[in-house]
Amino acid sequence: MDSNHTSRQSGLDELIGRTALARDIVSTHRIAALAATLDTDAPADGTVPPLWHWVLFQDWQKWSTLGADGHVARGAFMPAIEGMERRMWAGSAIRFHRSLRVGEEVERRSTITGATLKQGRTGALAFIQLRHDIGPPGETAITEVQDVVYRAADDPAVSVAPPEPIPPTARTRTVMPDALTLFRYSAVTGNSHRIHYDHEYVTGTEHYPGLVVQGALQATWLADFARACRDDAPIHHFEFRARRAAFQGKPLTLSAILGDTGLDLALRDAGGAVCMVGAAR
Repeated sequence: MDSNHTSRQSGLDELIGRTALARDIVSTHRIAALAATLDTDAPADGTVPPLWHWVLFQDWQKWSTLGADGHVARGAFMPAIEGMERRMWAGSAIRFHRSLRVGEEVERRSTITGATLKQGRTGALAFIQLRHDIGPPGETAITEVQDVVYRAADDPAVSVAPPEPIPPTARTRTVMPDALTLFRYSAVTGNSHRIHYDHEYVTGTEHYPGLVVQGALQATWLADFARACRDDAPIHHFEFRARRAAFQGKPLTLSAILGDTGLDLALRDAGGAVCMVGAAR
């Protein structure tokens, strides 16, 4: 292990324990806007479905302070890591202790619990792990452990992946990630990352073949499909992990297989490659 690696890891170690607090109100408007974006209806009883809490705690900073990619500039809570300009939400494991409800005042208490430098196939990667405790003051309704990956800007944007056949016993659903859906999801979640709506930027600067489907949107589609497969039985645990990027304009196929402890989920692109895997218990 060289001294540069050791020095960078030491800098990451200093991040562990860093905290942040955000407050919000579960508004009828935001929940209704997300329901409309997903082409469905919000629950009539005022509960918030799994993963719909991602419309909360939006961080709208001044335009002049944003990074070139549209993200909120790093350094205040999420770190800025030299030589690793790209950031990806790689996955989460979420425990639902109870459903949030429209009208509740809620807090998100965030802590950096892990920070590790690793060597990937194309270069160095930094893995930042966050824990979010969400709920009314003094109560945790949702616990989310989130993994974020940093990588260099010149790393290959798209990986090659072979198709993986859908098992014959799986239930399936098809969704279409058109540009309007991507734009509306970014708007309703306050996500200004340009790869989801700026075609010139995403193809010319980040060298993707088209607009990138939000990982959070993919996971939300999987969670909503899981609810349908479970006849709306409560989901107590949901997890997902992104494998590769999915792109606007071609249908995505969701699949669910009932296992011993719950549903095993996957999202495939039009070529059959798996872009995301998940599980609902």
